[in-house]
This record gives sequence, structure tokens and C-alpha cells, in this order.
Amino acid sequence: MEVHHHPHVEKKGFKEYFLEFIMIFLAVTLGFFAEGLRENISDHSKEKEYIVSVIQDMKKDSAALTNYIYKSIPYHSKWLDTEINLLQQPLLAGKDKEIYQAFILGNAWTYDFFKTVRTISQLNAEGFRLIRNQNAVNAITDWETQLEYNNITLAKAMNLQSDIDVSANIFADKYMANKLETIALSKFPELAKLSLSDIPESAHILKPDPWELAAYAKKLKVYNYFLISNLQQEYTFDLKVLTKTLNTLETAYNIRNKKSSSTN
Repeated sequence: MEVHHHPHVEKKGFKEYFLEFIMIFLAVTLGFFAEGLRENISDHSKEKEYIVSVIQDMKKDSAALTNYIYKSIPYHSKWLDTEINLLQQPLLAGKDKEIYQAFILGNAWTYDFFKTVRTISQLNAEGFRLIRNQNAVNAITDWETQLEYNNITLAKAMNLQSDIDVSANIFADKYMANKLETIALSKFPELAKLSLSDIPESAHILKPDPWELAAYAKKLKVYNYFLISNLQQEYTFDLKVLTKTLNTLETAYNIRNKKSSSTN
């Protein structure tokens, strides 16, 4: 009969088991902390990238608002004044080109401000959890809230402008007006330009009813007043909030303005 001999296995003591436990625990813990550190570094890097991108978007918006406030709205407002003065003259004969020019340039819509949503939409999708600086979060939120008021004012301005566009059919030929608007915007899309030489000799205004013409001129005055006293002022306040937001972000993340750093 064959006899099998079992190897002698020495039992481990408590200290050995405890040391093995400690080694495994430390390995798992260090791995956990290493992964957490890696994610933390990655999140910080993403956070800075998002903020830099947000600042770039906001600077585009700041340039657009500055253009609307100081250039575009005053420019079109002056042409609205010209249009009103022309239409209120007792005799319109022989002023067809001048009226079309003032009508197109006064009513051209080149100041509808909508924020750049490239980065903000990404942040909304991923969540603002990456933005750890509370001052930055508050600043961005203030800017987003301000734009809600801006949208209300902008919508009112667009409704007024649409109304005077439709009402203009009492004196302006729709086909000719569309043709001239295309010329004006193709020459200078950000502002609209239309010289008298751009207007063909076939551009004639219709003979409007005096009462309808007076009502139309009144609409122009209301619209013009709204542009200056409401929309331009709203954009001015937008720019103020936006500038404050930019300063907060640049300070919180130590991002110096390139212009200021180059002059120092």
C-alpha cells in the first residue's frame, strides 16, 4: 500500500497576516489617492481651459456690444431722423432716391446681439462642477441673468422694427426695397452702406395717403426713441456687467490682459 506524505505547512502568525493586510490596504489607498490626484490635476487643467475659452468668447461679445453702442445704433438712428424729416416734407416728388436711401439705412437691422455660446453650452452640458472658484461662478451667472433682461428689450425692438417694415408698403415698393437692402448689407454687413448711385432710376416711391404717412412717421419716431433710450442703454449696461465678469475671471485665474501686459 502506497503512503502519501503531505508537506508540512507552517502556519502564519497574527503579525504576518496583519502586515499583509497593511500592505494591501496601503497599496489600495495609495492607488485611490493617485487616481484622485490624477483626476484632480485633469479637472484643474480643464477648468483653466474652459475659463480661457469663456474669456475669449466674452471678449468677442464685448467688441460686438461696443460696436452696437457707439457706432451701429447711432449711425442707424441718424438715418431714421433723415427718413422722418424727408417723409414729413410737404412735397415728396423728386426725392425718391433720398427716401429709399434713408429708409434702407434707417431700418437696416445690424445690431441684434446674441452672446457667443460656444463654451457656455459645453459648460452647461458637462456641468459647472469644474469651475471651483465661487467668484467666477457668480460672475458668469450674473452675466447669464443680465442677458435675460437684454433678450426682452431686444425682442421689443425687433417687433417695432418689423412693424415699420411692414407699414412701409404705403410708399416703398417691396421688390425694390429688398433689392436695395441686399446691396446695402453686401457692401458693409456690420453697418450697411447705400449711396445714391447704388439706387436705380427706376426706384420710385408710391403716392401714400397723408394720414397713413403721418402715422408711419410717428412709428419711426417711437422706434428711434426706443433704440436710443432702451436698446442702446440696455447694451451699455450689458457691457458694464460683461466687463466686470471679465475682470473677475481674469483676476481669479491670474490671466493677464494681453494688451495691458504688452504695455508694461
